[in-house]
Amino acid sequence: MHTAFVRRSVLFAGSLVLLLAGCDSGPKDLVGEEKLGSVKEGMTAGEVTSVIGKGPLTSFQPGDTLRLLGGFRTQVFLAGGARYRVIWYREAEGTIEDAITRKNETPILLKDDKVVGHGWTFFDKTAREVGLPNPYVDELKADSVAKRQGVPG
Repeated sequence: MHTAFVRRSVLFAGSLVLLLAGCDSGPKDLVGEEKLGSVKEGMTAGEVTSVIGKGPLTSFQPGDTLRLLGGFRTQVFLAGGARYRVIWYREAEGTIEDAITRKNETPILLKDDKVVGHGWTFFDKTAREVGLPNPYVDELKADSVAKRQGVPG
């Protein structure tokens, strides 16, 4: 009887370890978690760039420099009477033409030039509430529509 209990316990523990090892929690919420830990609510874009340093993105077209802030992609939106700016923090080298992905970027959201939050969890919720475009959600929608229409991916 004791042997059967031990055997079941070992099997249960082994199964639990395999189950937890197989769990994919998805991409981390923050690329650059160490640096972004110093980004606080209420900071200006200038203060943010002094914390995060120079970004790794480059542009090939002179007009693209308007879409970069110190080597990081930036986007500006008007929603609900407020001006929102997203600074896409990134550590991987690349160009302005690269797609925005959860794997490579972390959004820092400013409202009227003050940080209101950062990270994908915050951005997903806030973008939905105020009506900002969300490249991750929009990509999933586009993939879903393409699949329904039989467009090869």
